[in-house]
Amino acid sequence: MITFDGVTKRYAGGTVAVDDLGLEVPTGEITVFVGPSGCGKTTSLRMINRMVDPTGGRVLLDGVDVTTIDPPTLRRGIGYVIQQAGLFPHRKVVDNVATVPRLLGWERRRARARAMELLERVGLEAALADRYPFQLSGGQQQRVGVARALAADPPVLLMDEPFSAVDPVVRASLQDELLRLQAELRKTIVFVTHDIDEAIKLGDRVAVLRVGGRLAQLDAPARLLAEPADDFVREFLGRDRGIRLLSFVPSGDLPLRTDLTVPVSAAASARGTAEPWLALVDDGGRPLGWIAPRSLPDSGTPADLRPEPYGTFVRGRDPLRSVLDAALLSPSGHAIAVDESGRVEGVVTREALDAALARATGDARG
Repeated sequence: MITFDGVTKRYAGGTVAVDDLGLEVPTGEITVFVGPSGCGKTTSLRMINRMVDPTGGRVLLDGVDVTTIDPPTLRRGIGYVIQQAGLFPHRKVVDNVATVPRLLGWERRRARARAMELLERVGLEAALADRYPFQLSGGQQQRVGVARALAADPPVLLMDEPFSAVDPVVRASLQDELLRLQAELRKTIVFVTHDIDEAIKLGDRVAVLRVGGRLAQLDAPARLLAEPADDFVREFLGRDRGIRLLSFVPSGDLPLRTDLTVPVSAAASARGTAEPWLALVDDGGRPLGWIAPRSLPDSGTPADLRPEPYGTFVRGRDPLRSVLDAALLSPSGHAIAVDESGRVEGVVTREALDAALARATGDARG
C-alpha cells in the first residue's frame, strides 16, 4: 500500500504544487490521478519514487517513509512508464527491457530471457527484440516501455500519461492490454492522466485533484460519476457523465427477442411479417444488417438484398453504454446481441432498452 500522509510540495518562490494531500493507494489496484494542468498529479506520482521529495508530510510504501530509502534502491523496486516510452535510443529493444535486471546484477542470459518473456506478454513479436526504438511504431514503443517497467517484477508500477502521445485507436488497445496484464499480475499501479474517460476505464479508484494540488474527490469510478463531491468535480467530469455511468451497468439481464432475426436464405419469407425491421444473419449466424420486410422486392436472390447498418454488443460482457451505442447505430433503434464469437443471440428492442435506462436512472439516483 502507498500512503500520502499530509503531503505538501512547495517550490522556491512560494508555488505550491501539492497541498496537504492525504490518500491511500490499495495494494493490487489501479489508482488514477486525474485533474487539470497544474493540479500536481505528476508531482505527486514522482514523490513515490523520490524523483521529487516532499517539503511536508510523508509518502509511505508499505508503512515505510520513502525518504528513508536510498533513491536508486527505491527506484529499482518500482516500475516507471512515461510518455513516449523514454527508451534508450542506442539500445536494442531486448536490451531496453533488460535494463533493470542487469542493474540488479542478473546474468545476461537470464535478463534476456526475462525480456523476451515480457515482450510476448505485452503483445510484441519476438522478431522485434533486436530492433532499435526508432524502428517501432509509437504504440509498440509504449508496449516496450511497459515491458521494461515490469522486467524486475516490481510490486509497484508508476505510469505518467503513458498513452497520451499515441492515436485514439492505439491508445484504446494499450488500455485494454494494461487491464489484461493487471488481471494477471495484480500490481499496485498509480496512473496519471488528464483524460477522464481513460481514468474511468482504467481506475479501480479515481483521485480528482484541484489546481494547487488539493484532493477534490477519491472514489470508485461509478460512484464518482453518480455522486460528484462538488461543482468543480461535476464540471470536470463533463456534461455527459450520465452516459459514462452506463459503462458500469451490466447488460447480462437484458431480455432478448429471437423472432426479430432472419437467415439470409429465408429472407424472402419475411415479406409478410408485420415487424418494421428484422436483423439479417448469414448462414454462420453472424449479423449482416437490418432489412425492412415491407420494402423487400417480390423476386430476386439473397445477393440482391441491401441491408442497412447495424450495431452489436456482447451480451454479459459489454455494459449498457455499448447497448445504447449499438441501438443508435441501427435504423430500427434496436441493438443486436452477439456472443463472444460474433454470432447473433437475439435483439434488444428499443422498449427493453428504454426500460433498462429507466432502471439505471433510478439506481443512480437511489
